[in-house]
Amino acid sequence: MASHKFDKPVPGESKAHPDPTVATVKRLYASAFRCAKPECSRPLYRVDENTGDLILNSRIAHIHARSPGGPRWIEMSSEDNRNISNLVLLCIEHSHEVDDFPDNYPADMLRQWKKSQFDEHQLINRGWPLTDSEAGQALGASFQTLDHHHAGAILEVVRAAERVLLTARDARRGPAVQAVAWRAAKDRAHTSVGWDHNGNTIYAELSALETRQCREALEQALAQACEMLAPVVSDLKIELAAALASRPSIEPWVSWVSNAAENVVAASGAWPNTPELDDNDHFESTLDNLSAAKNALTATWRGEQAQVPPPEQEIEVPEVERDLMNEHLDLLERARPYARVAHLPYNEGLRAELVQAASVAASIPPVVSALTRGLDATCLLAVAVSANAGDDILTSLVEEDAKRRPLSVAFFMLAETVRTSKRLDRPVVQQHAEAAFLALWEGVDWSDLDSWETNDLNLRTALSIAAWVTSPLAVEERLANAIRQNPNVLLALVVACVEWVEEHDSSTGELLGLRRRYRTIPPWFPVNAIVEGAGTIAQVTVDSFGETAEDSPESLLSQVLWIVERGSK
Repeated sequence: MASHKFDKPVPGESKAHPDPTVATVKRLYASAFRCAKPECSRPLYRVDENTGDLILNSRIAHIHARSPGGPRWIEMSSEDNRNISNLVLLCIEHSHEVDDFPDNYPADMLRQWKKSQFDEHQLINRGWPLTDSEAGQALGASFQTLDHHHAGAILEVVRAAERVLLTARDARRGPAVQAVAWRAAKDRAHTSVGWDHNGNTIYAELSALETRQCREALEQALAQACEMLAPVVSDLKIELAAALASRPSIEPWVSWVSNAAENVVAASGAWPNTPELDDNDHFESTLDNLSAAKNALTATWRGEQAQVPPPEQEIEVPEVERDLMNEHLDLLERARPYARVAHLPYNEGLRAELVQAASVAASIPPVVSALTRGLDATCLLAVAVSANAGDDILTSLVEEDAKRRPLSVAFFMLAETVRTSKRLDRPVVQQHAEAAFLALWEGVDWSDLDSWETNDLNLRTALSIAAWVTSPLAVEERLANAIRQNPNVLLALVVACVEWVEEHDSSTGELLGLRRRYRTIPPWFPVNAIVEGAGTIAQVTVDSFGETAEDSPESLLSQVLWIVERGSK
C-alpha cells in the first residue's frame, strides 16, 4: 500500500528511524498512568512539592531500538518502529535500565509490561491527557537529550568515580595509623619527671628526634596515599573526556567532577596539624563533594533535574599552620651531635639549612631563655657541622659567610670559625677567617642607614665581637664618625645597641615578655658623639630608676643620656 512506506536502513548505515509523532505520544500518555515496569509505582508525571506544578517523570522507550546496534534492534520499517505498539512508557530510571542492559529486558518482556500497563489504565481509568506542547516536551526529553548509543560513557564515569572514592578511603588508613602511632608516642613520653618549686607536676615531652621521625612517617604515608589515587583519578579523567565528547552540553558538570577529584587528592596528601593529631572533616567533605558532582552529572546526562555546579571549583588545600620555632629547634637538634663528637663528616646540606636559619635567628633577641636556639647557637652548630671539611672547602665557606646578611650573621659565623679552627689547630683556616672578619669590619659603611637593619637584633653582640678582635676604641671611633657623617643614623644605632631584658612574674618566675632597655653602656659605645647629636631630638621622661614608659627610639636615647649623666656626677 502506498501509505505503508518502508524505509529500511541501507546496510552499513547508522541512520536512525524518525521520532514518534505528537499524536502517537498523546495516545501513549492517555492510555497509561504509571511506569510499565511491574511493582514500580512512579507516576508518569510527579508534583513539585514547592510549586504544585506537574513535572515530566517518564521517558518514551523503544521496544526495538531506533538505530542499528541499539538495544533489541531488528530491521523494520520506520512506520512500524515509531508505532505505538513499539513504544512503552517508563519512569526515568527504568527507561535507562532497560536500554543499558538489553539482555536482561528482551522485547517480549517489555511487550508484556506494556500490556499490563494498559490493563491497569483500563481498570483505574486514569491517564495523562497531553497537549501538543506537552507531547513535544515528552519527545524532547526522550530522544533529544538522551543518546542511548553512548550510554556506556556515563556508566564508566560512575564506575571510575566510585573507584576514586573507595581508593581514597582505603588510602586514608595509612596516614590514620601513623597519626595514632604518633599520638601514642606522645602519650608514652608524657610522664611525670618531678615537680616545680610550687609542687606542680613537670611532664616530659617527646624529643625533637622522635617528633621528626613520627612526622616523617606520617608524611610518607600521605605521599603513598596520593600515589594510590593518581592512577584511578587519571582513569576518571579519561572517562570524563569520553563522556564530554559524547555530549558537549555536560561540560560544567564534567568540570565539577574533575575538580572534585583533584580536591580529593589534595586532601589525601594533608593531615590536620593539631596537638591531638585527630583527622577533621575536610577529607570527608571532599569525598561528599565528589559524590554530589558524580550524581549531578549522571542526572544531567539522563535529562533529569540536577544540582547546578558551584561557581568556580578550585582545588582546596587545607592550610596547615607551620610551627616555625619547632622547625628551628628540630633543625638545631639534628645538628647538635656535631658539637658533641669530633668524628662526624662534613654535612653540606645540613650546614646550608643552618646558615639559612641563621638569617632568621638574627631576629631572636639575645636573652637567657634563647641561648640554646638563638643566633649564637645556630652559628656555632653551622660551623661544627663543617669542622671536618678540608681547608679548601672551609676557606671557600669563609668567603661565603662574609657575605651573609643580616650583618650579625656574618660576624657570628666568622668569629666562630676563628674560634673553632684555633681549637682544632687549623691555622690556614684560622688566618683566612681572621682576615675575612677584619675586611668585613672595615668594609661596612656604618653611616649608611641600611647597615642598621631593624630585624637584626644581635648587632650589639656583633659589635662587641668586633671590639674584641680590634679594640673598643677602634669600634667607638668608627661609630662616632658614622654619626658625624650622617646624624640620621644616631637613633638607629641606639636601637641596635640596646639590651634585651626578660620580664618575669615576681611570685611564680613565669616569663611575661621581653623589652628593650639600657642598663649599661658598652665600652665601645660612642657616648660623646651620641650626646653631641642628641640636642636636636626630643627627650623622654626617665624615672629615678632609669626607666621610661615605652621603649621607642627616643625613649632609649633618653635612657642612655640618663646613664651618662649619672656617671658624670
